[in-house]
Amino acid sequence: MVLLIGAGTTAGCGADPVDPARAGTVVVTTDLPFASLNGATPAGRAPGSVLVRGLVQSGFTTLGPDGSVTPDPTFGTVEKVADAPLTVRYTVAPTATWSDGVPVTPADLLLEWAARSGQLDEVVPELGGDGEPVEPADDVVLFGATSAALVRASAVPVVDGATLTVVYDVPVADWQVALDVNLPAHVVGRLALDRSAPDLPAPTTSPASTATPSDGTTPTGSTTPTGSAAPTGSAAPTGSATPAASPAPGQDATAEPAAWAQAVVTAVQQQDRAALAAISRVWRAAGRAGDVAADPVLTTTTGPYVLSRAGADRVEVVRNEVYEGRRPAAFDTVVVRSDLDPLAQVEALADGSVDVAAPISTPDVLEAAVGLGEDAVVTTGGDAVLQVVVQEGAGGVFDPAAHAAAPDPAAAAAAARRAFLVTVARDESVRHAFGMLVDRAEVSDVVAAQVGPEAPAAGAVPAPVEAGGLPDPGADPVPVRALVNTDDPVRAAVLGGVVERAREAGFAVEPVEVTDPGAALRARPEDWDVAIVPVPQEDLPVASFVTRWRTGGATNVTRHTDAALDALLDALATQPDAAAAAAGVAEASDALVASGAVLPIARTPVLTVRAARDPADAGGLPVVADVPVLTPAAADLTWWWDWTRR
Repeated sequence: MVLLIGAGTTAGCGADPVDPARAGTVVVTTDLPFASLNGATPAGRAPGSVLVRGLVQSGFTTLGPDGSVTPDPTFGTVEKVADAPLTVRYTVAPTATWSDGVPVTPADLLLEWAARSGQLDEVVPELGGDGEPVEPADDVVLFGATSAALVRASAVPVVDGATLTVVYDVPVADWQVALDVNLPAHVVGRLALDRSAPDLPAPTTSPASTATPSDGTTPTGSTTPTGSAAPTGSAAPTGSATPAASPAPGQDATAEPAAWAQAVVTAVQQQDRAALAAISRVWRAAGRAGDVAADPVLTTTTGPYVLSRAGADRVEVVRNEVYEGRRPAAFDTVVVRSDLDPLAQVEALADGSVDVAAPISTPDVLEAAVGLGEDAVVTTGGDAVLQVVVQEGAGGVFDPAAHAAAPDPAAAAAAARRAFLVTVARDESVRHAFGMLVDRAEVSDVVAAQVGPEAPAAGAVPAPVEAGGLPDPGADPVPVRALVNTDDPVRAAVLGGVVERAREAGFAVEPVEVTDPGAALRARPEDWDVAIVPVPQEDLPVASFVTRWRTGGATNVTRHTDAALDALLDALATQPDAAAAAAGVAEASDALVASGAVLPIARTPVLTVRAARDPADAGGLPVVADVPVLTPAAADLTWWWDWTRR
């Protein structure tokens, strides 16, 4: 799904001379603002944060658009060393280094286990009347970022030299990506435990406004802290976890950071409440400030680039001079701007102030991009799969309770769901809603959360069957309330097709009038019967699929329930073999479509444009090549930045 337009010289060549440094600086524009560098928080999982983190962070593995896991041996290794119980060993490579020159150690992994396992949290996060999290008391331990995988690893991992070993209570399918380096233990330790460390400032971005996509696919209950950390100095403990303030004269410069990292290890291993309360408070707040000078977490990363500026509408990174990984930086500076509207992004690329643009894909924006002619390469593609999901448990027409008079209410409700979904003309929707935005747009059969054009179908998903569920001829049309974000022209176009075809089959589809469709999807199930939503990728692909469809799952917004499917999903959740897990996802996907729970339609359109410049005649501007289409729904965008690495 790629449309190539020209390969000539860029517009603007022959204009006023550019700054010589411009050749080493590449500028990217998107509509994805940066919110946090902490990838374990909702703000850190917002698309703009994922984008920036993929540029500045390296780790043991990366997650591809199709859910495949790619290891980075220059950072370290992740090995399954036992099956019963599932035991995973992490070994940090000597080449893994923080951008301040401090080696990565198992302390960094242990900090992340402390934050993500939930084993050390003393309270459950609470929301205030405004919907924002309530900050706990200073002496309470709360990371508030429990992972569906690491919650199964209740024992404190064992640190031994360069290794950390995690033992799971039960097997988990996502063990390869369940744990990785996130925030630097030596920085968090000092900010939390050193009385002389400065307080973290309040963030200048607005994570709450960017953490939850408008389609409402963020897990129910996910929240984004917005307050600043409490003063670290006043609450810093003075117990055994606190190291000396500075190394002795002539001592290695890494000795002090190593001491602070060890202080984190000691606090976790000894369950030092005072130290852990301060550590968790800093962990929640770090990485969100707009001033990189005031928050050292922002300038202490592991990738080929390091942040030099971080704001709500502009992020700048520079080459990490101490990076020793496999893919060093190809540019001196990368700038990511989110301050331009879509058409302005295209205009900026035309005048040479921008090199790569990833604007929202609409007909007018695509027309403007194609209008650049030989000065640009325009790439179109697909992101998250747009799906029709059916509400089954809130008293609506597809709820078994609405078919109580039938001999088998559950079977009658399933027949009604299938009868409705078979009216959805997927081929027609692709032609009319997607064809104008994506070259070679195709129907997708993917039920699981995969993104990008290379993500295969989860299985041979059959079309739904009527099974006698159509309304009686001559009877009044059956009302169906459709929850759709009609501000999105693609979803609005799909809804129009659904309304027309469903009317012919005896269903009267009406859009639900709500201010926030995403909030209604999660919190108002009684207000809708079907919803048209894209499903973004999650950092734990199998666990997220299970919780989305299992009875009572945390993100099961449709209230789908099926005992046979539950048994399949329970086995899938504890399947450590990647190939077997993929087969399980495909089998469960087939069952979901066959039961009328969901119908995938097609991938949401995305657009990326790059300046086409001849190296021999670039006019002092950078030359970029082979930029793939940007997919904001991806849980990891490290792969997208390959063009900025050597």
